[in-house]
Amino acid sequence: MLDTCTQMVLVESKDKVETRRTKLRMEGNSILERCRELQKHGVRVVICSAVSDSFFRLLKESDIRLLCEIVGEVEEVIQAYHAGALDQSRFRMPGCD
Repeated sequence: MLDTCTQMVLVESKDKVETRRTKLRMEGNSILERCRELQKHGVRVVICSAVSDSFFRLLKESDIRLLCEIVGEVEEVIQAYHAGALDQSRFRMPGCD
């Protein structure tokens, strides 16, 4: 769950090609601290499996796009995102049709 994860993978890309990848330790405990950390790193899109309604709204208000209910191996999810193919059923959380 995005609200409680301890690290994230930050992927920078240009023209749908990955240019840099780093790991970000999520130090903040509150959703406000987490949102500020994402803003500080210039995050524009978050891909996750689950997020609370309050964190979803906070990120949306911060102009951070959320793609929720996504599951899979990190590499495959990143490739599918760049290819515009995250709508495939294999990336959907079970029960989230």
